[in-house]
Amino acid sequence: MSEVQQHGDGIVALSTERLTPQIQRIGKSEIEFTFLGPNVHGQPTWILWNPDEPHLIGMLSQGRMGYHFEQRTGSGVQRLENISLNRVQRALGG
Repeated sequence: MSEVQQHGDGIVALSTERLTPQIQRIGKSEIEFTFLGPNVHGQPTWILWNPDEPHLIGMLSQGRMGYHFEQRTGSGVQRLENISLNRVQRALGG
């Protein structure tokens, strides 16, 4: 498994190599990003996993005005729309 490259400012550079898991450290956690390809709306889509245990963290897609991030929380599903990749990192604890 190769690692996802980061920009100098620490922002994740998402891979678009289909179905190839990439590990990224965000905060104190390592997260596995897997590019699925375009969704039904034609938007690039990734799933995020905990690489240490089989646990789905969320789904990320790239829209016209930003990213859409959906994750399950203790209080239900949280969906963030039209946010920056930096905001996605903060949502993941980074």
